[in-house]
Amino acid sequence: MPKHLILPLLIACFCSLAGARAAAEETDRISSRIAEVIAVDQPLFLSVNAGDLSSTLDFKLRRQLLLKGADLRETRQTEPDLLTEGEADPGLLLASYALRSATLVEVNLELKWETIERKSFLSYRSERKPYYTFEVKQISLPDYQLKQIDQLSFAVEDQRVENRSPAHLKWFEPALATTALASLIYLLWTTE
Repeated sequence: MPKHLILPLLIACFCSLAGARAAAEETDRISSRIAEVIAVDQPLFLSVNAGDLSSTLDFKLRRQLLLKGADLRETRQTEPDLLTEGEADPGLLLASYALRSATLVEVNLELKWETIERKSFLSYRSERKPYYTFEVKQISLPDYQLKQIDQLSFAVEDQRVENRSPAHLKWFEPALATTALASLIYLLWTTE
């Protein structure tokens, strides 16, 4: 490997490690906030639908709930997903776990974008920043009664701003600046 490529390679490795650490801290913060709103008074079935974050968030949320003292239950791999299918009888599922009642916790992610406009005297620029909105539903089984619903929003801090537009000039500002500059030159030229 050429010696001049070692420094850029080290910088790229450092940046990727720093980004991975920031993403891990972000999912830790999100999972702890979600765990705060979940009641642990009954056995829990957890369903996490968070896109690319699903596996990491599921693991960290389960760890947070176990630290909180929750009774987490898993559906068996051989069974179909009886919790989310409308026609399935949740009473049969609960009976197979020797339970009379439980709570289904559904965590769903919706990625939203916030547009930020930065204005200056002669130009403006718009940027779109992502933020996560998590909807946490707590549903009582076997009757599928909605017990609690919460919505938590988190700004994405570790990702760079996407869709940054180039600086645009407002249509009247160049004319205004030209007029002001011409007036100043005229005043300096005519005054003695």
